[in-house]
Amino acid sequence: MRPRLKHFPILSTAILIALIARLIMSGLTWVGVAALVISVIWTGFEIVRWLQPYPEKAGISRKKPEKAGTNADEEPGENLVSLVYFLSEPREADESAIRRCVAGALEMSFDVSNPDSEYFVMQFSPPDSAKAGDDNILHFMIRIPQGLFAVLVSDKPYIDGPEDFAKHSIRDKRLRQAVESHEAWMSVDLMDEARNQTDREEAYAIIGRILSYLAGPDCLAVYCPELQRCNEFDLTLIETLASDAPLDLFDEPTFEPIIEISDNNPKMAAAVAEAKRRWPEFVRAFGKRDPGESDRYIVKAEFREDSNCEYMWVQVEEIGSDKIEGILMNDPHELLDIHRGARVTLSMDRLNDWIFPTSNGSHVGGFTLDVLAEGDD
Repeated sequence: MRPRLKHFPILSTAILIALIARLIMSGLTWVGVAALVISVIWTGFEIVRWLQPYPEKAGISRKKPEKAGTNADEEPGENLVSLVYFLSEPREADESAIRRCVAGALEMSFDVSNPDSEYFVMQFSPPDSAKAGDDNILHFMIRIPQGLFAVLVSDKPYIDGPEDFAKHSIRDKRLRQAVESHEAWMSVDLMDEARNQTDREEAYAIIGRILSYLAGPDCLAVYCPELQRCNEFDLTLIETLASDAPLDLFDEPTFEPIIEISDNNPKMAAAVAEAKRRWPEFVRAFGKRDPGESDRYIVKAEFREDSNCEYMWVQVEEIGSDKIEGILMNDPHELLDIHRGARVTLSMDRLNDWIFPTSNGSHVGGFTLDVLAEGDD
């Protein structure tokens, strides 16, 4: 839905017309000339504000996020060119702070001493924001050579009932916790209309650069309303955000997804049993592997620390009679004593799954992956 425009500034326009008419008919005193100058500036400012639509999305048309690479539902996303940070706590923001971030992101300066400057950052309040439920949102308008944008900052969750939504809609444990725990949000939106794909891509590039300067330790996830895609935030995403293609950050999950499944799920128990029964197939294939394919022989195993348990993939380097040695391929979510890239030694009783490639491009193994793909609890 296209954002609505503000009411035309009738009062300032009427005063300006009256002063111009007086100037033409009988001239003006120096007081009248000063009033005319002030009226021109006032009317120009009001017309600029009138021409700019305010985003109705905020607090009203909120889309439900899903994990990266999947759609939240079958309906197309809203036509809002925007990127949103889900925040762990409300963010303090003011006009000068937003101006500094925009100036740094776009390598430009704003002449704050000149009220007639063509480019500016200013805080504004949509006239019907309280009625629409947007009274908790700070709006900052950004006028730059590339067009008109806005930064919105809210001290409320982006989704109504984030915990309930995340619990029933997001399978990835990492992303689910990020979404359900967010307490506030901020976004950068395009306020102009994207007439074609080129406009859209250029707008996202600007939005991504600004958002990269707004990143902080309170950022939990990044959401794109138009794509209805959500991904966990990590500092490694800043480079992608600041690139010409910030939407690339939604191509893959930031981290390997963590899918929870019931311990007594019969399909999973059967898959693990099959993986253990057919383990000799993996051992034989590993012994005949080509040197250039060593990194494609991987196993999934159980890792425990106290009461915390995660199943992660390991690139196999050596296989013994009762143990497996290799390199951990995942970033643990709750375990603290190990990390991705660490060399680990596994006992055979911790084996959960395995997979290796075949000469025709297919694979053998991955028994638990099929169960996880079915989405059964």
